[in-house]
Amino acid sequence: MSWDQRFLDLAQHISRWSKDPSTKVGAVAVRDRRVLATGYNGFPRGVADLPGRLADRNEKLLRTVHAEANIIAQAARSGVSLDRATVYVWPFLPCSSCCTLLIQAGIKRVVVPDMPIPDRWSESFDMSQKMFKEATVELTLMEVEF
Repeated sequence: MSWDQRFLDLAQHISRWSKDPSTKVGAVAVRDRRVLATGYNGFPRGVADLPGRLADRNEKLLRTVHAEANIIAQAARSGVSLDRATVYVWPFLPCSSCCTLLIQAGIKRVVVPDMPIPDRWSESFDMSQKMFKEATVELTLMEVEF
């Protein structure tokens, strides 16, 4: 098993920690085969993830921190630089907002599973691909087995 597969599997595992009832996303930042930070989508520290808040899509979306933003925040809180790191994200490409954060954090490579993109997010994901290319961030779409 390749290191890319191992770390993508870890991102998938971490995605299960999310309490979001519909979309569970996990992310792992790695440099030189060393995990620098992990994250999953959820509410900010100190904000209660009550069932009613999670069930109301609009309220949930306004409160949720994406997995990719969480790895950047976790690294910052720990004093860890993500410059030249690789980020593994499960199960989708980062949205355009997270893409901008990853580029600004100095991420050099992003690895995601090669899976169908939900229509409602296709415009954002298309923009992410364009920005990664323009910013020379390598994007790797990995085939996954179920």
